[in-house]
Amino acid sequence: MEDISFKHVFVKEGIYYFTRRIPVDQRNNYSSAKIAYSLRTKSRSVAVARAINASCKIDEYWYHLRSQDLELPGKHLLRHGLSRLCQWLCLC
Repeated sequence: MEDISFKHVFVKEGIYYFTRRIPVDQRNNYSSAKIAYSLRTKSRSVAVARAINASCKIDEYWYHLRSQDLELPGKHLLRHGLSRLCQWLCLC
């Protein structure tokens, strides 16, 4: 098994998979406590890129759900929220 740096990726029989634990405050939106699926690749670099993309999308979705649930000070001023930060993190 290859050691990879991205924590949401694991290898099973040479195929890379994405896995992510669902936070307690979001579990009522899911039927399981974690998300796991095949990244459909044997390439480490492709798997990490796909996993980072998936993780950013999930984080943005959860941010959206949380921001609807909370009364955030200045909430009416939010335009894109986490999406810009997420894009920046994915490019680094």
